[in-house]
Amino acid sequence: MFQQHSLLDFIQLSGAAALVYWLFLALYRAYLSPLSRIPGPKLAAITYWYETYYEVYKGGQYFRMIDRMHAKYGPIVRITPNEVHFEDPNFNDVLFPSLGKRKIDRPGVRRLEPIIQEYMDKMLVRMQKSGTQSEVVELHHMFKACASDIITLYAFGDSFSFMDQPDYGQPYFRAGEAFNSMTHLFGAFPWLLTIATSVPGWLFKYLNPDMTEFVDRREWWIEKVREIRNSNNPERAKNTIFGGILDSSLPVEDKTDERLANEAQLIVFAGEGTTAHTLTSAIFHLLEKPEILQKVKDELAAVVSDGRPVPTFQQLDKLRYMDAVITETIRLHPGAMHRQVRVCPDDAIVYADRARGVEYVVPPGTVYGISPLTSHMNGSVFQDPYEFVPERWIDNPEISKAFMGFSRGTRGCVGITLARRELSAALATIFMKYDVYRGQQGPTLELYDTIRARDIDAASDYITPLPMKGSMGLRVRIRD
Repeated sequence: MFQQHSLLDFIQLSGAAALVYWLFLALYRAYLSPLSRIPGPKLAAITYWYETYYEVYKGGQYFRMIDRMHAKYGPIVRITPNEVHFEDPNFNDVLFPSLGKRKIDRPGVRRLEPIIQEYMDKMLVRMQKSGTQSEVVELHHMFKACASDIITLYAFGDSFSFMDQPDYGQPYFRAGEAFNSMTHLFGAFPWLLTIATSVPGWLFKYLNPDMTEFVDRREWWIEKVREIRNSNNPERAKNTIFGGILDSSLPVEDKTDERLANEAQLIVFAGEGTTAHTLTSAIFHLLEKPEILQKVKDELAAVVSDGRPVPTFQQLDKLRYMDAVITETIRLHPGAMHRQVRVCPDDAIVYADRARGVEYVVPPGTVYGISPLTSHMNGSVFQDPYEFVPERWIDNPEISKAFMGFSRGTRGCVGITLARRELSAALATIFMKYDVYRGQQGPTLELYDTIRARDIDAASDYITPLPMKGSMGLRVRIRD
């Protein structure tokens, strides 16, 4: 009996101590923390569960809540106990500083020119095949397959050849989407990710059959790294992203097969999803606004006058209006929409909210970030921000200060050159052949039961944007 009372007393004392600790922590975070002066909901300042509620329970909805915070509190808000979010395009370069002009791997991208042209030819063949039957096609499947094959060839010198598969490798991409759906769950409970990555493949497939293709290809990445590392051909590594890494002075633990495979896999995931999303969104807007498409076609006719079906890189570089179309598409539909975070470890960030006449100090070590879509929809920079207006980038280049489509500063997207070349090549190839359908004969494309708010716009944020539940994405009837 004495032991039972002692155990009960211990549990009660432990519970009371935990409650007191939590209350003091909540009071500190809300009123005594160096961040306590920065405006925002008290619940967001007190606990990370506030974010978890919107991301996990509500399903990728914290980006909407952050926008509501800015509307209420101003351009700087505290969104977690140790994270501050900004909405001030004039401050972007302070938050994301550059150390000078970044080195762009143009030769590495240049070697992909014949590969991109080959895949543009494959894309035309697949579209023509569908066009002979006037099929309604979910084009994002083709775009994902094409982007995946190209970026995987760039990274590993090999690919899964999804463009040669009748279903464009859809089971693999569904597996990737299933993994992405757990993004916020893993963020809230990191130990779940540790378990998921350590579970044997056969058990993981049994517990989550949707991940079968994902698991089956996991060894492929590692095996390719081993092939590249052990190859007797010195050009083998140079023709992949590992050439400089394997010969670098990085610690041995940073160059293991598993580590390099994981890093390359992240590059592939980033390259295939964002490119496909941009192409899908651009096709929608160009078909919805034939007058803009006509400007694209007129520019293509002037620049690509040699009759070739796929433009050269040299020709693509001259497509100024096309570049504006791509930038405007990414502005409205960033392929990576989750807030881009940084930490300044040594210096405080001083921010002056001039409209309210208040100055805030963000102490060193605080996480801060900007959400691309929030910055891109800033009405003080972009007139009629929801409208698709490519001309704005030609008429007023100063608005680029608010553009976060490829991030900014020293950690900006390393694949920006490849992405823009691939995007312009695909759009140019398609619209040199196809026109918008107006009842005429010849190769045409027609939007089919596609609504922007339901099928194109971001409805939830899982690092990459997702449309509304039940959406079938962009659907187009192809006629040849």
